[in-house]
Amino acid sequence: MLRPLAPAARAAPVCRPRPTPLRPSLAARAARPGRVQLPLPRPSFAPAPAPARASPRLPPRPAAGGDAAAAAAPAPEPAKKPSKPRLPGLDSLRFFLIAYIGVGHFVSFATRDAFLLKLFTQVNVWVGAFFVLSGYVAAYTATEIGKFEAGPRVKPAGAYAIARIAGFYPLFLLVNVLFGAMFVFADAAYNGPIAAAFHGLLSATLAQAWFPAHAEIWNAPTWFLSALAFAMVVLPHTLPWIASLRKDGLKKLLLALTAASLLGKLAYSYDLGVWTIMEGVTSAKAHPNILLWNVTRFHPFYNLLEVLMGAAAARMVMVDGADNGDGKAGEEKKAPGSALLPALGLLGITAARAAGWLQLNDPLTRALLFVPLFIVLVMRLHRNTLAGAKGLTALLGTKVLTYLGTISFPIFILHGAIGQVFYKKIIATKLWGGVMGPGFFPAYCAIVLAAAVAAQHLFLENKKVQEVSASITKKITAAV
Repeated sequence: MLRPLAPAARAAPVCRPRPTPLRPSLAARAARPGRVQLPLPRPSFAPAPAPARASPRLPPRPAAGGDAAAAAAPAPEPAKKPSKPRLPGLDSLRFFLIAYIGVGHFVSFATRDAFLLKLFTQVNVWVGAFFVLSGYVAAYTATEIGKFEAGPRVKPAGAYAIARIAGFYPLFLLVNVLFGAMFVFADAAYNGPIAAAFHGLLSATLAQAWFPAHAEIWNAPTWFLSALAFAMVVLPHTLPWIASLRKDGLKKLLLALTAASLLGKLAYSYDLGVWTIMEGVTSAKAHPNILLWNVTRFHPFYNLLEVLMGAAAARMVMVDGADNGDGKAGEEKKAPGSALLPALGLLGITAARAAGWLQLNDPLTRALLFVPLFIVLVMRLHRNTLAGAKGLTALLGTKVLTYLGTISFPIFILHGAIGQVFYKKIIATKLWGGVMGPGFFPAYCAIVLAAAVAAQHLFLENKKVQEVSASITKKITAAV
């Protein structure tokens, strides 16, 4: 407790003029080794210089001159950074995206209804949202809220990329091993053993998306991981710059990325004259140029643009109300807006194309309508979560849906391989005498769901698997 009167009373004699002969004695005493001369209190309103140098922001220096008291004083612990708010609605969104894509890959074995086929085979439209969501989550976890800077985890860049890829590679590798004999058998039967071995190398190294004619080798849906791996290599080099942008810069970046993505899709549509085609129900033989179509949908560069869109969208929300650092007040936070409206819009676009009301090909629908609307949906879910809103945001945050979001990655990895067991002609004929009929489709979905639950709890959450994976990741990072 401070007692201002007592120190002032003691300090009064100090302010009296002292005889001149005492000054050399004081100087001599200050010069003695091992002695620290503290400044005497002065009757002045100006702060003494010594306390200004002892800023609490500086780390404590080692004690000098054998000062045992200073050496024994413990260093203050840095304040623990508060964790970022969880966004459970985004996990649930991931499940719905993967569920739609998984059904779309094999729905032709479940129904012959033209409308249903068109409704569920717009996979190449919906996968764009998957890339956006991946970029959104990456930026949210690796950049700072309310600040125009990236977090420490993006450096070093090599370690960041390896850690992100290591997050999905173990289960990808496990499925390749478990179903490897089936993959090799079918591949060798169609292409020969040498090509099958090369395709195995492409798959194991996640390089298949760079080969437009072979992007869907072995476990076909995992071309997505090939493109995503490239994005994870690029992100640590781009996230610091994206994080430094103010809102105006982020809006311009979103427009530029959309324009770049649209340009390639316009070239595809114009060169082939396929403005209104529905690629999901068009066979490879009926398509005018399947290789150009594969470049448009599989190439990692085009998909990287959508990952960066997601990153820019995340930053738009993360800097809501932040001070721009230019002397001007940050933009005031606005009402989050309804998340239900863009969600209904996405479903409406899908249904309108299936009904023939919206005649626009897959890539143009994706770039012009679906991805921009999905960005609005994700940003509103984010803002509504922070605001504690109810409605769709609360529904997506329920335990059941968030759990389904947790097992969505195993669903994605497994559904293609399990689907080949029942629906790939050369495999199903060997095992069952032919492909399964429409009545088996619900059972297929249940098998995929059960396998995903098992993979999540027995493999991904297994402590030993996590330790081995972390050890290997650490060694690879050290080598790189």
